[in-house]
Amino acid sequence: MHRRSRRGADHHSVNQRTKFGVADGIYLVGGAALVVSAFLSWVARGPGSGLRGHDLVDTVVALGNNVPALSAGRLTILWYLIPALGAASWIAFGLVGARSPAARGIAGAGAVMATLTFGAFVRLVGWDRLGWGPKVAFLGGIALVLGAWLPLRKNATTGL
Repeated sequence: MHRRSRRGADHHSVNQRTKFGVADGIYLVGGAALVVSAFLSWVARGPGSGLRGHDLVDTVVALGNNVPALSAGRLTILWYLIPALGAASWIAFGLVGARSPAARGIAGAGAVMATLTFGAFVRLVGWDRLGWGPKVAFLGGIALVLGAWLPLRKNATTGL
């Protein structure tokens, strides 16, 4: 017969809260990565390096490569949505928490936008000229989703 001491039960609940803290941290880092990606270089060298926003997209699209169904205007909107969704993730975290439906929706949208934009830039400039911006945005989108959905099960002790 195994007896659980009061001290052991308290220790267990503290450990469970620590796991939730890690997921919260992952969520916040993912949001930060989306915001920071706007300030990083999206093209490492050649035409478009050192540019941001609309100028970056115009220069990259002018190289002659294209992404089907993704005009320069649409790609610019995607590029601007990435840091905006990163900031929105922080707001959602502060208001309703990382595992709320709103935060999960923002995380999903951020991951989709970062993935689409990452894929578009790989196609437009190639992997060898890809800068840190799209890479950090892509990883930030993954971190947001992981932070929003971890842990998957509710804890019977705390109900979270």
